[in-house]
Amino acid sequence: MIKLLPEHYHALLTQAYNDLFRNAQWGKEWKTARTICLNKSENPAPTTDQLRPISMLPTFSKIYERLFLTRFNSWTTRMNILPAQQSGARSHQATTSRVNCLLEQVTQSLRYNSFTPVVYIDFLQAFDKLWQQGLLLKLYRLNCPASYLVWIAHYFSDRTLKIDYGGVESALVNVERGAPQGSCLGPVMYVIARHDIPQCFEHPTQVHAYVDDIALVYIPSIHLKFSSKAVEIEERINNDMTELLNYADKWHQPLNPNKTEFVVYHKISSRRKAIASQYD
Repeated sequence: MIKLLPEHYHALLTQAYNDLFRNAQWGKEWKTARTICLNKSENPAPTTDQLRPISMLPTFSKIYERLFLTRFNSWTTRMNILPAQQSGARSHQATTSRVNCLLEQVTQSLRYNSFTPVVYIDFLQAFDKLWQQGLLLKLYRLNCPASYLVWIAHYFSDRTLKIDYGGVESALVNVERGAPQGSCLGPVMYVIARHDIPQCFEHPTQVHAYVDDIALVYIPSIHLKFSSKAVEIEERINNDMTELLNYADKWHQPLNPNKTEFVVYHKISSRRKAIASQYD
């Protein structure tokens, strides 16, 4: 849409955005999302948990976000805010980057151990339950520039949405928590809010995060017997889960036990294969 505007309009838009940045202002209508709900099930009368809300934001507000994000990303990169274990919502760190790191760690562990447990953790409605005040507190502790803090505080405040069903719109609903769905800034704010999560665990280098998903790799000691390895891993997992629950409670980000999984990767030795073949 912007590309279709006459060229002399570009200078006007640039001036308008510069004025908005200067005062950290947001237009009220730019903070209103239009939401449609798609049915995820085959149920003709779906319940609320069977619906997938899709929010659409005004085009000019998304441009405003991207302009800010360019400056904000420069600051996070310069200050090395995000840990190496975090992929997604950042440059040069796609899904394949994190998957490759995870596979490399599991494969290396299997070379020396008979098994490698991995815990896959999911947060409940992660973006929707983002604690905005907690995010601002963390940014303050990270010495985020004051102008950025003010802009982000205004970005989250006074947000509303309206539900569009068949062309009929609902009354405005206040949105008091979470990252705005459909925004380009929301995922970045989420990973900033979770930048410290690897430090919850005993071995931060064995933590793999992709936006709101986390995988914890547990590498047993090569000097222990199998039974001792199992006891060691059980104790480490229990300690880590206790720390994670404390973190989730402190920062108002509940876990989703229904989507949290425990997987054990192992290899069958040639001796076991030979024994198994004798009984086939």
